[in-house]
Amino acid sequence: MDNWMSEFPVHFVSAAGVVFKEDKVLLIRSDRRGWEFPGGLVENGESVLDALKREIQEESGIIVEPDFFTGLYQNVVFKQGYGPLEGMTLPTTVNLVFRCRYIGGVETVSDESREVGWFSVEDARNMITQTYLKKEFEDALGDRGALHFDTFKRTPDSTEFLNSSIL
Repeated sequence: MDNWMSEFPVHFVSAAGVVFKEDKVLLIRSDRRGWEFPGGLVENGESVLDALKREIQEESGIIVEPDFFTGLYQNVVFKQGYGPLEGMTLPTTVNLVFRCRYIGGVETVSDESREVGWFSVEDARNMITQTYLKKEFEDALGDRGALHFDTFKRTPDSTEFLNSSIL
């Protein structure tokens, strides 16, 4: 790893959304994480909410409007790059999760999603297998105004939650 990366506070910032259409939840299936709710990295010069809407539409074809912020989640472990970033060590990630509502669009797969669909909350709970994503999903199902803050160490083999708070 480059020395400046370990000493300079650099984080990727991502935005993800648990999207509701009536009583169904939008999920995508990716090659790396299986079933998950859509989201991705905030680009330079882009607002978090613009990135949220863009990423959801790019990954699923669905247009959304965020209703409220549900939590901030930080992975404090560096990870190995993949795809065009293979061979690089990537910085830690801060993920902002929002509860969103469906506005329009048609379910469409992308380079980042093998399948896209609407599922009952119970089915979605069973389909999401990544520990940290399950936690973020459950938090987003809670009441408006309950903000969740979690710090964890996610490695390819495990997820260890270091602290968890609700404000």
